[in-house]
Amino acid sequence: MAWELLPLGLFYLASITLALSEIYFTIKSSKGFNFFLRPFPAVSQSLQIVNDFYNGKFYRPWAPEPILVEPTRKKMTELSESPLLSQRAVYADMFGLRHTMNIAHQDEIKIMRTRSRLYALILSVRGPAQLTKLYPYLQIRLERFLNRELSPVRVHADGSMCLSLAETCRVMASRMMSVMFFGEELTSDPAFSKAIYDHPQHTVRCMALFQLMPRVMSPLVHAIVTRRGAAMKLILSRIMPIIDSETKNWTEPAGLKELTLLHVFTKETQATRDYWTPETLTQALMGLLLAASHQPWVNLHIFLYRLCANPEWQDILREEIREAQTNQPFDYHRLSQLPLLDSFMRETARLVSLDKLNIRRKALKDYTFADGTPHVPAGATVCVSSYDASHNPATYPDPENFDGRRFVDGNHKDSTHRYSDVSEHYLIWGYGSLACPGRFHATIVLKLALANILLRYHIRLEDPQMRSHWMYEAFSMPYESTKVILTPRGTAENFK
Repeated sequence: MAWELLPLGLFYLASITLALSEIYFTIKSSKGFNFFLRPFPAVSQSLQIVNDFYNGKFYRPWAPEPILVEPTRKKMTELSESPLLSQRAVYADMFGLRHTMNIAHQDEIKIMRTRSRLYALILSVRGPAQLTKLYPYLQIRLERFLNRELSPVRVHADGSMCLSLAETCRVMASRMMSVMFFGEELTSDPAFSKAIYDHPQHTVRCMALFQLMPRVMSPLVHAIVTRRGAAMKLILSRIMPIIDSETKNWTEPAGLKELTLLHVFTKETQATRDYWTPETLTQALMGLLLAASHQPWVNLHIFLYRLCANPEWQDILREEIREAQTNQPFDYHRLSQLPLLDSFMRETARLVSLDKLNIRRKALKDYTFADGTPHVPAGATVCVSSYDASHNPATYPDPENFDGRRFVDGNHKDSTHRYSDVSEHYLIWGYGSLACPGRFHATIVLKLALANILLRYHIRLEDPQMRSHWMYEAFSMPYESTKVILTPRGTAENFK
């Protein structure tokens, strides 16, 4: 089913269910109705599901509407870092992690603190140094994808290829992310590679379906969408023995092995196995994989669409990359020092973010902010509008228009300018000490993909009128039907 058709189907499903609920309550008001149903438990249970719909008890973690706080430094710091406002809990609800990852609600405060410290240490503090060494492996894996795995819808006489933009971005990002997590040995197995690709997609589909299905039907929805968790089970069957052996029985060659997140997380948690059991560690890795698999491909889709909409930026960025390659090795450091590429990516993400709401948190207990407002009842979701922050004309003059040089020419009042920077005016990574720790990993994947595509191809939309995305709640979702034409520029210039 194409993603853009999914909301329509869900709308019809909800409409039918709500219509049935009206019939149910009309009949229910008749005398003796419950007595009549007692001999028919299946009918009674089905009508209870209808009752759940009618009373708003279906699975919508952000219904009623989330509570918004002002996007000020003080408020956002408190929102981000209060132990009673849980980031993990809100996404556990949203993605149904109890079903999609077998993660039950536990001591949220302990989990948040323990995991946040580990993620920050491995991804944010040590991440850039690891990525410097990991860069050549990612480049090789990306070249392999571009040379062997691109799947054109058709090939034209001039050698140009027509591709599904969404599918291409998903697979490209998945291939590089899988190397970061699991190295080459595991991901060279087609079955494992497919499972790594499938699991995040299944989880997102479950999230969409969970919104309109009664809570009692979540296990059935999950079983159907994921084929009873086939991808998750395969992944666990391959990585659990590696974790159990502290990676000693893993035959991934030295060099890359020590750089993978599977190895680093396993080694870093050896001394705390009372909490970091193999099961807990696996759940943490799979949660990171979900985040790492979804946001990069959606943003890559948005960036490539923008390059088609503003083709002059293909030449601008291509020239910057060429100059950076001149008389010096093109490595992680050089790729990180491309101000026009950073400005282009940041401005594009400012205009079209994955989520218009950010720093989502669920109140574990009743909570009132330090200045007295707002009051957040237990179980409610609270967040800020990242859209309002990134479209504030006081910070970004002419905020509705694309200005690719905005963060190079200083046409803004933000204190930061790189794509991976965290700022109160630019919230795609969150804010405060719990800002996305994997942003450096996601950024290198996106920059590598863009740089390689720009050097190899001219890119344009097959249909210039095709829109970039549709909105699902506060989320920007790429159209599956968008196709692009990649025209080779001659002999590809490989990074040295």
